[in-house]
Amino acid sequence: MTRKIYEKNSYLREYKTTVTACFREGESVYIKLAESIFFPEEGGQYSDTGTISSEGRSIRVLEGQLLGSPTEGETDIRYLVDGEMEAGSEVLCKLDWDQRFSRMQNHSGEHILSGLIHERFGLNNTGFHLSDEEPVTLAFDGLLSKEQVSLIEREANEVIFQNLPIKDSYPTESELSSLSYRSKLDIKAQVRLITIGDENRTVDVCACCAPHVSHTGAIGFIKIISAIKFKGGTQLSILCGRRAFDYMRENLNSLNEACRVFSTNPADLPRIAANCKEENLALATKAASLTEQLILKDIGSGAYKNCVITDMDLSPVNMKNIYNLLVSIRENPCGVFVGNDEEGYRYYAGIKDGDARLLAQKMKEVLNAKGGGSPEMIQGKCAATKEEIDLFFNP
Repeated sequence: MTRKIYEKNSYLREYKTTVTACFREGESVYIKLAESIFFPEEGGQYSDTGTISSEGRSIRVLEGQLLGSPTEGETDIRYLVDGEMEAGSEVLCKLDWDQRFSRMQNHSGEHILSGLIHERFGLNNTGFHLSDEEPVTLAFDGLLSKEQVSLIEREANEVIFQNLPIKDSYPTESELSSLSYRSKLDIKAQVRLITIGDENRTVDVCACCAPHVSHTGAIGFIKIISAIKFKGGTQLSILCGRRAFDYMRENLNSLNEACRVFSTNPADLPRIAANCKEENLALATKAASLTEQLILKDIGSGAYKNCVITDMDLSPVNMKNIYNLLVSIRENPCGVFVGNDEEGYRYYAGIKDGDARLLAQKMKEVLNAKGGGSPEMIQGKCAATKEEIDLFFNP
């Protein structure tokens, strides 16, 4: 069994050990180590990556895979690597440290939030995913209000400012029976607890297999990006530490640029943005109304045959008005299409003396149309080109 050094010393960046096995499975190469500082993929967190070197030659650790069931008993680890290293070789293992430390910051931050939410509101963490590209997500089995989310965010950052210790422990079965701790799994194997707090205050006690920072201050700060309803509960998206700092810096730069464009301050920007949105909506509505009037006039003068195709942003009401005039003076199938060849077209279509639903089937076959309706009119979207639509209605 590989000795898991990362469990007891999460800050160890490099370590000398021995390769105990190297083997292939198809095109993939795997190795095992006597001891390891590389955390495998487990518990909602990606595995560590890094290098393994011996006598001037290095291979990359691409992924760590846990062998066995962590809830049932002892587990082993194998590592997917990009080259072979002979069994028995003494090697130097080096972590991709910046990646590891960022994950520790975010995972420890998640424990603080989950512990506080459980303590204050009695909700349980039902899911956790730590991504390197997207915000970290954590789900709870109950609803949190906007005010509650804001309160928890402030309390979580107060815990960080207090720089409380984060420690691991391995209680015996009898000791564990007297402890109160969070766990999503029924663990029959040795339980590893992560405790956040000191003799004056315990913020969280949770069963966890992953590396963590040693003190809450190392997290930096926690930012809750969003809180949404999810499967009857709440899902939070968060960032901690360096990733939170980068997120805040990028968004502050965007905010400052928007303030510069509108010659205003951050406090007034929401009001100005709302006014701009209202003005743009009014202009768009007016433009659509004028476009409708022009098209109706052109239909009356015979400028259009059986269909109208435009890239102007018409509303459903505009489109229906145009369709009603078109179908009233045309004997053949006719339609109104709004959009472009790249994004597709919204449509209203039908036939004066016939069942529009039969037309829908033909449009599905020829124009890749989706939608439905009544005998009088069908509506939906299609992915055909302007030329294909025109040829269909004006053969």
